[in-house]
Amino acid sequence: MKIHCIAILGRHGNPIYLRNYDAHEDDVKYHYMAHTSLDIIDARLAQPTSSYLGHLQTVGDLSVYGYITNTNIKIMVVSSASNESPSVRSSQMRHVCECVHAAYVALVCNPFNERREEDRVQSERFDMVVEKLGQLTE
Repeated sequence: MKIHCIAILGRHGNPIYLRNYDAHEDDVKYHYMAHTSLDIIDARLAQPTSSYLGHLQTVGDLSVYGYITNTNIKIMVVSSASNESPSVRSSQMRHVCECVHAAYVALVCNPFNERREEDRVQSERFDMVVEKLGQLTE
């Protein structure tokens, strides 16, 4: 399983962060996939669930997995289909989402961070964490 993209959208659907691991694809494709997943997230939130929303949709040979924080920030991971069992893949995606969430919490809880909620993430440390997550699953 290869991660192609990690996206973070704000509580109003505004793009906060997008990391594209696929040099052959444009960011617009992954922005589109993240935004089309918002409707599925809204439908799943109608019922009480955990933060990890699981598999949201499949577009071609790519699968989108979702996670929502208690402050309504949405984390989405786009990965290629694999031969692994769905439970193993879901477990891996949950771990990736939780790591991205932990890095995001560390970023916004930094007392020296002057970032507003609607601003895009521009942090080298956050980029390094997300970059490593993409390399772990290749």
